[in-house]
Amino acid sequence: MRTYLLIALLLFAACGDDTSSTPASDVTDAQVSDTLAVDTSVDESDTAPQGEDDVLYDDEGPLCEWSIPPARSGPDPSISQFAMSLFHYNIEYVIGGLETVDESGETVVLGGFEDAAGWDNDRVEDWIVTETLLPILEMYKKHPGWGVTIELQAYMVEIMAERHPEGLALMRELAQSGQVELVSFHYAAQLFLAFPKEDMERSIARTKAIFEDHCLPLSGVVFNQEGQAGEGRQRMLVEEGYEIGVYPKNLWGYVRDGETPWPYYSSEGGTLIVGPGEVDPESGVTVAWDFFDDGELRAIEGGMNPYFAYTFEASEARVAEFEAELQAREDSGFSLVTIKDYVDHLEAKGVEKKPAPPLLDGTWQPPSTDSIHRWLGGRSQAFHDDEEDNRVRAGNARARARVAATQRILDKAVADGADLGDAPDRVHALWKALFHAQVSDASGVNPWLGELLYCVRLNDWITDESASIAASLRQALGLGEGLVRVDLETGEVDTFSPVPEGGLVEAETPPVQVSLRADKRAASGVWYELSPTHWQYVMSFEGALTADGCDPCDGRRIEVGFARTADEIAYSPGLIEDEVRTYGFDEFSFQNGEVYLPLPNGLIGLGDDLWVIKHVRTQHIAARVAPADEVIAFIDATPQVLTEGTWVFDVVKASADEALALANRINTTPVVVFN
Repeated sequence: MRTYLLIALLLFAACGDDTSSTPASDVTDAQVSDTLAVDTSVDESDTAPQGEDDVLYDDEGPLCEWSIPPARSGPDPSISQFAMSLFHYNIEYVIGGLETVDESGETVVLGGFEDAAGWDNDRVEDWIVTETLLPILEMYKKHPGWGVTIELQAYMVEIMAERHPEGLALMRELAQSGQVELVSFHYAAQLFLAFPKEDMERSIARTKAIFEDHCLPLSGVVFNQEGQAGEGRQRMLVEEGYEIGVYPKNLWGYVRDGETPWPYYSSEGGTLIVGPGEVDPESGVTVAWDFFDDGELRAIEGGMNPYFAYTFEASEARVAEFEAELQAREDSGFSLVTIKDYVDHLEAKGVEKKPAPPLLDGTWQPPSTDSIHRWLGGRSQAFHDDEEDNRVRAGNARARARVAATQRILDKAVADGADLGDAPDRVHALWKALFHAQVSDASGVNPWLGELLYCVRLNDWITDESASIAASLRQALGLGEGLVRVDLETGEVDTFSPVPEGGLVEAETPPVQVSLRADKRAASGVWYELSPTHWQYVMSFEGALTADGCDPCDGRRIEVGFARTADEIAYSPGLIEDEVRTYGFDEFSFQNGEVYLPLPNGLIGLGDDLWVIKHVRTQHIAARVAPADEVIAFIDATPQVLTEGTWVFDVVKASADEALALANRINTTPVVVFN
């Protein structure tokens, strides 16, 4: 019975279906894993970072004439029926593969299925290419008049170039003809809404370079892993030269329940469409979507996903079935177009491009995943006994601070003309490892133990390697005695000797009411006063379950809530670090009566000029906001029962700009100390 339940949960888990206390100014070393099964090498075609303004690749101009997508036949204003298909591919669907070595040294396979033995990371990646992508490309090649949008991370292009050159050649041929629209916004399948903008700037730079190196036209359309979307993603895609963002229909319904989307909107200086689904008939346009899902599912027997790669393969019958559906769609009068074609037709027809309404950060299936909470504290469906969201994501936050600090040390070494040795290549590899460590599937819908450990071990390797690089560059720079200190905001690098400081002063009166829930655990919170307008709340919990019972209770649920007084959401959307955006509850229609937000810089308003800032390196858990509940809640339903930890929050009474500066200082550009 348990096996059948596990299979059912994994089958319907397709993405398209509906620690200890750390001071704010300091990032300390974490334990280093003794094993790491990941390629952190530098490709020979890559150019390692050389200076402060470098973003991992050279800027010598296009390497081939296909860097820009070719135009298909011009838009026809007479066409009013459009059919689109978007295939979302994730080569890291099961990052690490279907078997792993657990922390006791024992080899385990997913679900205990013996047939999954031997399905390591590379084998699963190869299966995704040969069994799920190539059959779809081959089908479309037979119908050159059918446009299609295929989204994939740039890392998948690297895999195809290395191990599947014939498949890459086919994809290149179809993309260069303009039939296949290739969409890519990140190097790896990163949970990018949870981390600083710098990470995505470097990931996008790597993506553009890889597409250029392989003569692949990169579309100006953006869809991405887990359907992550929001106003920050839209703004960044425009800043990076993309044009059109796709906002998932279920995320639209999550915050704008009952509203039928218009065909397209203006947003953040670019264009935004909502898909899949119908559009407002008043526009005079009819839209159909024949596919908008994980691309891995369409060609496989039974629509099974890569968790079952060891059992299933491509089905000619399923591909033929889809081909017949597309033919029927075309025969009914629809034009099968890419997303860019669709937008071009709308503009040629003179369809009004309305301003986009307020939209919030989230993922593409929020009703079933509580939006991004499933990746930042929400419990999964099948493997929740193993998952530990905060271990992964707070670990990501600590790791990325160290990578950024190592980059700043390298920048200084370049500026000073120091002997770099192999540091540029090693820093390049650090960023590559970080992108893989931030892959969404280490938490989320169904992260199995192998996926979690793969990314945890990457976090640990980054900790060790960054310290090693810092030590080598310290010697080259001739830095003095003491600990190496890096200011991520200013780029300043120096050394210092710690001076013992007095203890924090407990606050006599808390600035805001806090609720704490930690069923079956000993837990407590202490308020400290840092200044008359600045406080810190430190919550600690023990790992051992207490003998006292509770009903109802959940030994793996930890929740901290801060009382709010304003009926509004005031926060910095993911990838926006220079402003706070404020919206009243009445500007939305919440489908589930709540919304979860990632808060990469930790900041959210409580009202009356009070702001709470989570320290993402101690707890990186999504914030829950619900009009009916007068608290902003941080809920982690994934800690292991024997895990102990500490969460740190700052509360400040300040203007939005002042609170934003503090949040960025704590979480985005802290001072990093290498022990």
